[in-house]
Amino acid sequence: MNIRNRSSRSIMIAAMLAAASMASVPAFAMGMPFHGIAAGLGVGTEGIGVQGTTAIIPKTLNLNLGFDTLHVSRSFHTSNVNYNAGVNLQGEPITVSWFPFQGNFNVTAGLFINQNGFNVTGTPTGGTYTFNGHTYTAQQVGSLTGKTHFNGAAPYVGLGWGDPMDGGRLTFTANVGAIYQGAPNISLTATGAAANPQLASDVQAEQNSLNNKVSGYQWWPVMGVGLMYRFG
Repeated sequence: MNIRNRSSRSIMIAAMLAAASMASVPAFAMGMPFHGIAAGLGVGTEGIGVQGTTAIIPKTLNLNLGFDTLHVSRSFHTSNVNYNAGVNLQGEPITVSWFPFQGNFNVTAGLFINQNGFNVTGTPTGGTYTFNGHTYTAQQVGSLTGKTHFNGAAPYVGLGWGDPMDGGRLTFTANVGAIYQGAPNISLTATGAAANPQLASDVQAEQNSLNNKVSGYQWWPVMGVGLMYRFG
């Protein structure tokens, strides 16, 4: 499935989730100790998503819950190997927004239930792989694949604009910040390594090299905009 189809499917899923949320939140809000509920759609570096907001202290403190998802592809290389990565972004932010001046400006912090990760497929350049100074044919290596995982709970801190619980029913929101998701952990596998101990050792060295290469990607930048509708 290509990126355009995945993005279209993500938009459709987000829209259906938003519609379901908007249909159910008025009844939900009646039994809650919070002050109203708003729901809406957003888009940004963490993907396409939906968000619900309620005021804990009106004009001062909001609680936010959301769901974001996106799929993108990128390529990179190391040694004598080309890698294609399918990056899957998915998270459920649970944050609190503080409005220090009781206006639109806010400071937001909390956690992302982080399911970001990517799958990689390696192909040789020039018909051969080079791992740890040793050269192998494509037939010797077989298929070369890998998976990457980040920390499951990722702290978030950022700045925002817009209070969906104050003013008109429709509110434009914007945010900028960063998620600390820890260093990526890549697991690399070659099917030919099971019958070749030297290849298995060299693939392990390649895995270590990849992890060193991506160790600086511990922070995920967050920039996004949204449109929220307040009920009641």
